[in-house]
Amino acid sequence: MRQVFSSQRIETVEGVAKLLTDAGIPVHISNGRSYHSKRGGQFSYTEPVKAQLQPSVWVRHADDQPRARELLRDAGLLESTRPGYASALTFNSPQDADTPPRRWVWRIRLILLALIALAAVVMWLRRPAPPPPVVPQPQEQPAPAESAPADEEEDRIRILPASGG
Repeated sequence: MRQVFSSQRIETVEGVAKLLTDAGIPVHISNGRSYHSKRGGQFSYTEPVKAQLQPSVWVRHADDQPRARELLRDAGLLESTRPGYASALTFNSPQDADTPPRRWVWRIRLILLALIALAAVVMWLRRPAPPPPVVPQPQEQPAPAESAPADEEEDRIRILPASGG
């Protein structure tokens, strides 16, 4: 038996096993479902599982391993170590860096960034002007009344409250 695939998710391993079984390759799943394993809803990549404990797909006959690996490469589930083999998982290969689609993607990103910056500038320029600061005006005090003639003069008496004593 030869191991051809492993993953932390049992569902992924079962899907790969079904793919290979449908192609006529007899397989075995190690560390599959059991009452000891976690349910799928509790799975997390932040809690890594040791490689020996991960669910794995094994090809029962060693002669079927090259064909199984070829099927996995074609499905994009396995990277190739072969030179010149185009894999679906090769995203950042150096020969693809200057292809026209990549340049268009960057052009579109730059145009969108420029439009966002332009919209921000227009919104900033159209903001309402702040109200002018309110400066308190000095109040005019009434002019002192001219002294009245002596016969109209009033006597003012201040009455202080009685002290409680």
